[in-house]
Amino acid sequence: MRVKNGEFENNNEKKVVVERLRKNIHFKKVYRHGKSLATNNIVLFFKKNGDDKNYLGISINKKVGNSVQRHRLKRIYKEAFKKIKGNIEEGYDFIIVARRGAGLISFHEAVQDLLKLLSRGKLLR
Repeated sequence: MRVKNGEFENNNEKKVVVERLRKNIHFKKVYRHGKSLATNNIVLFFKKNGDDKNYLGISINKKVGNSVQRHRLKRIYKEAFKKIKGNIEEGYDFIIVARRGAGLISFHEAVQDLLKLLSRGKLLR
């Protein structure tokens, strides 16, 4: 184990990286031209991007809990996406929009929600 850029790095583990959607224009493209699927906790928007990578954007409205809960949800959904990343078809932009009921969701519920939506949209390998 060694320290690189202030983070511990284990040579035995391969670090899984989630590419992120950050610009407003990218979010708008997915909202306008993509498809959506929903559960009680989240809405998943997705669109083919013509790339060989998947990109993830997370949007949580201020009506969902306080700032601590919103940030916790972002971390949970990012980790859930990381966990199932190997099972997802390549070449899509995804946006996860949390609904009001998602405030106190657990990690395992987040994984189950994502798997349910991805299988419904035929995006799993």
